[in-house]
Order: sequence, then structure tokens, then C-alpha cells
Amino acid sequence: MVTFAVLTMGAFGVSGTAKVTAVPDTRSTAVRLGFSPGEFRAIGVLELLGVVGVLAGLFITGIGVASAIVLLLLMTGATAMHLLSGDGLFGTILPVLAAALLSAYLITLT
Repeated sequence: MVTFAVLTMGAFGVSGTAKVTAVPDTRSTAVRLGFSPGEFRAIGVLELLGVVGVLAGLFITGIGVASAIVLLLLMTGATAMHLLSGDGLFGTILPVLAAALLSAYLITLT
């Protein structure tokens, strides 16, 4: 469980921080996907809150489960947005891998 939690926190910590700080690559991705910079920052904040929830989930299982579910919903939306923007299957690799990681974390939590 701890391994999947650490991997999840690392992945979403990097992704969320990049969105919140508006790294140039994330700004161009936001525009391509049809998000304003503020909306993309909000997604980053949700990802960072998810990291905090996954950390708390190491001590309180219910918080970890709820956080992982919210992050899974975000990754579902990310996959859909990448497909709708014409990125194809290649553009969906990262959100799908993140969803797989979250699923593994959820399985080890319960």
C-alpha cells in the first residue's frame, strides 16, 4: 500500500504543481484542451489536495479511498478531454496510467 501511495503522491504532486505554477508546457496543454489558465490551476489544486488525501489515507483509510476516487474521476475527465481534442490514444497514456496506479492503490487500501 505504501509503495502505491508514494507513487501516486509523486505523480500527482508533480502534475498538480506544474499546473498551479503554470509551467509553459501546461499552459499550452490547457489552451489545446480548451481550458483557461485559471481552470487548469484549479485542476492542479484538486490534484494537490488529492496528494494530501492519499497521505492521510495511510492513517485513515476512508480519506484515502475518497481521495483516490476523486483523482480517478479527474483522470476519467482528462482521458475524455484528450480524446475530444484529437490527441488519440497516445495522448491518453498518462491519465490512463495514473488511473491504473490509483486503482492499484485502492485495491491495496481495501
